[in-house]
Amino acid sequence: MSYIKILGSSGTKTRTLGTTCFWLSDEIVIDAGNIINALDKDALKINHIFLTHAHLDHISDIAFILDSHFENRTTPLCVYGTKETIKILKENIFNNKIWPDFSAIKMLNSTEPILKFVEISLDEEICVNNIKIKAISAKHIEGSVGFVVTKDDKKALISGDTAVSYDAIEYLNQNPDIKILIIECSFPSRLQSLATTSQHITPKDLYSMLSRLKRKDIKIFLYHIKNEYLTEIKRELRKVSKYKFHILNDGDEIRLNDATLSHQLRDTEIFDRIMDINLKLSSEFDKSKLYGTILTLLREITKSDAGTLYMVNKEKNTLEFKVVQNSTLNIFLDFGKNDLGWEPLQLYKDGKENRSAVAAVCALDAKMINIQDIYSSKEYDFAGAKKFDTMNGYRTRSMLVVPLTNHEKDVIGVIQLINKNDQSDGYFTKYDEKVIKALSLQAAMALTNTGLIEGLELFMESFVTAIANAIDAKSRYTSTHISKIAKLSVLIAQDISNDTGIYKNVNYTKNDIKEIELAAKLHDVGKITTSELVMDKPTKLQKLVEGFDIIRLRAQIIKRDLRIKLLTKSISEYEYENELKLLNADLEFIKITNHGYEFLRDDELVRIAGLAERKFYMDGETKNFLTDDEIYNLSVRVGTLTAEERAIMNNHVQQTYDMLSILPFPKKYSNVVHIASNHHEKLNGKGYPNGLSANELVLEDRILALSDIFEALTSADRPYKKTKTISEAFKILDTLVKNGEIDGDLVEFFKTSRAFEIFCKTELLPEQLDV
Repeated sequence: MSYIKILGSSGTKTRTLGTTCFWLSDEIVIDAGNIINALDKDALKINHIFLTHAHLDHISDIAFILDSHFENRTTPLCVYGTKETIKILKENIFNNKIWPDFSAIKMLNSTEPILKFVEISLDEEICVNNIKIKAISAKHIEGSVGFVVTKDDKKALISGDTAVSYDAIEYLNQNPDIKILIIECSFPSRLQSLATTSQHITPKDLYSMLSRLKRKDIKIFLYHIKNEYLTEIKRELRKVSKYKFHILNDGDEIRLNDATLSHQLRDTEIFDRIMDINLKLSSEFDKSKLYGTILTLLREITKSDAGTLYMVNKEKNTLEFKVVQNSTLNIFLDFGKNDLGWEPLQLYKDGKENRSAVAAVCALDAKMINIQDIYSSKEYDFAGAKKFDTMNGYRTRSMLVVPLTNHEKDVIGVIQLINKNDQSDGYFTKYDEKVIKALSLQAAMALTNTGLIEGLELFMESFVTAIANAIDAKSRYTSTHISKIAKLSVLIAQDISNDTGIYKNVNYTKNDIKEIELAAKLHDVGKITTSELVMDKPTKLQKLVEGFDIIRLRAQIIKRDLRIKLLTKSISEYEYENELKLLNADLEFIKITNHGYEFLRDDELVRIAGLAERKFYMDGETKNFLTDDEIYNLSVRVGTLTAEERAIMNNHVQQTYDMLSILPFPKKYSNVVHIASNHHEKLNGKGYPNGLSANELVLEDRILALSDIFEALTSADRPYKKTKTISEAFKILDTLVKNGEIDGDLVEFFKTSRAFEIFCKTELLPEQLDV
């Protein structure tokens, strides 16, 4: 593998940062500042450590490698350093005071010591496992060196910690085959004195050194930056456009072939990323967004160039495309937003399992499949992928296919990761499989939870709609009332949210709009407890039967008796005709009054009371033409309901509150109860059921109240009132505003809104559209 991996890059050690350590191969590192944390169990494989100098941040893990893996080592650990560096280690570290002298301790079942010190000289080139390491001079503490690393005939120069020195720059000028410079830069220039004293360099020193570089083909990578000054140093470096610096991070890999930089996450970073991914997955409830989030995050953590996410369709036994991504080709397809006509992948063909498609096999067997190169695979049919490559100039190589399995062990989807691109080998490792397995379980859980949440949301909305439809169906006269109010309330809320005028500071989210819609659908739920005799009372005299029909029968009896009197000459023809005329007039008056269309005047109330004095004879008894109950009902000033019936009708709002307040609405819909039960409240405090004031009624309450009134005014299916035109409806609304009952600003906004236009066009009769 032609790269140098940065196990530790910082000039400071923290929980997440390691000090200097460059990994050249499974066995070889330069400096030992961060071996244990970076490699974990693989630290046992390290057999050769080359030291730039003996400062603690460069040697610390030597002791712990030996201590942690003593029993398992079968090869001595060789530590290479200058005469001065090794002397410091022997006298000050491995001296049986600070730490045991492991150079005098033999390995188990061996006569060789577990630690060997190997002294190196300047310009001496040592070859270990085909990797050449040459020490060059560095200006730091006594015995400090840098190293020239040759790996697969590619070279890089590592400066080591250094004060201002031009030796490394001259070395680069004289060796054009070295294309990579890895150099320290510890402090910002404002701390020049501290940098000079501690024999480190600043950006100012770096510029001075590089001013002698006679080449433009060198890639420069910086390390050993003190973390507390990282932002400041980055800002300072950006001011100099002549050079492009790459600041190294733990886990970075420098490819020697082209001097490019990639990043391999460390275990601690992997853990942090997994926790971050878990947080993102658990906080995303939009399934269409979640698909893309899952694929993006899994590609990112595995360094995959491309990928596909399929979801299982159990009814059709297929894998359906949901998301396709390819960074190289800049393809990011979301099948939830765009129907691209891609045929789903069949899990079964001709009644048999589809064993030719790798994603189908992954789903059928619920197993992870790792392929290093699809063009070499004979087990699966990759004709589709190869055709895609030909059409797009792409080259699909490695593939990791991962089942998404829910808590019931059912495969709900498949993730297909393509072309791992963080190593020159380009294939997915066992470690990738381990990480992706954990994340795929979390992804499947997120999808399952989101599905359950969507299912509950759908159930709630469907149940609310069913209740709303049931309430509408309960009354033959208001069969579309709730659906119209829900439609109008949503339209008004959307217009308000988009307004740049009076409501410019009101921004309703998708959940806010849904909350208003749910409240509108539930605002009359209390009418479930209201008798149909009250809800559907079309006339003042309507009971179980239409009361006017009974009065008309009485009138027929009176007419019969008048006819008998005429025939028996008890009355004259004139008297007969006059009485008949008066009776018909009274009957017509009662018929008109019974509808409740118009407001009754005082003289009309007197006339109704006077009708009780008319008598008729039936069953041997003389009776009043109108009963007390009929007079009471006919005397209702406006509408058809008596005061007692009005109270019963008005009580539906309290019933709405009582019913909804015990339901556990989700937090995002927590205001449904109050919006739904406040639609008959008035700004002047004279509404019901609680007589709330303007300060207690929020905008959502006012929207629903306006929608309820406007729909009632313009409805053409109410038997107790005439159908009103728009202008008549607005005259009434303006009167309500004048009386302080409803929101004047909202009414004026509504008159010119898109909501008004749409509602009128779709819900009103043509003859109502006079404005």
